[in-house]
Amino acid sequence: MRLSQYLATHFYHSEELCQALAIDEETLIKWQDSGLFPKPSYCIKNTLSCSSYSGLYECEEYDDYYPRGSVNWGQGLAKQKIESSSHAFNYFAQQYMAALNKLAQQGFVFNEELFGSEIDEHLQQVWQQFLCSKYGVLTQNGLIDEIAAVDIGRLVVDDITELRTKASLNQDERAQLHPALKLLNRALSHGADHEKQHTLRTHYIEALVLKYDLSIK
Repeated sequence: MRLSQYLATHFYHSEELCQALAIDEETLIKWQDSGLFPKPSYCIKNTLSCSSYSGLYECEEYDDYYPRGSVNWGQGLAKQKIESSSHAFNYFAQQYMAALNKLAQQGFVFNEELFGSEIDEHLQQVWQQFLCSKYGVLTQNGLIDEIAAVDIGRLVVDDITELRTKASLNQDERAQLHPALKLLNRALSHGADHEKQHTLRTHYIEALVLKYDLSIK
């Protein structure tokens, strides 16, 4: 799939995003400068050469693309009337913790020791990564539920497989690993063609399915 087709299928162009949120581009930039809204996931520079009856014309065009879940975040900002970065962080943290609680109810076991840091510190790290649109590339839609799923799924997988270095798994470990892989499968992006070999999907799903002879069905 061509990169332009991939972006048009899975992301919103900045104009589409603004239209969906009923805001202008100036407001979007203001949100970003104020630390309320993520940067674009992909910034595209096109060098165009146009030949017509009038002659040859060359120019450069720049396009930004955002994950489709950005609409949910922008609508939340507007509904909650959020205007400060600290307020936005608190709103993000509430949703992230709610997603963690939902995963705990589904049987996923995790704690601060698994995170490698206190939860408050972890939240700050995830928030900064959210703002720089890391998760817009890593997840399917950039939704906070997906972000939490990726974080927990990776932690569980790494814990069971000893950072994916374990030579083999026993039956109990395979049974514990299966729900984490299914969780990651629902949340992780497939990535553009030029990124596929470096994606988390490749490292955490495809490689482990092959290594341990697993299924994610």
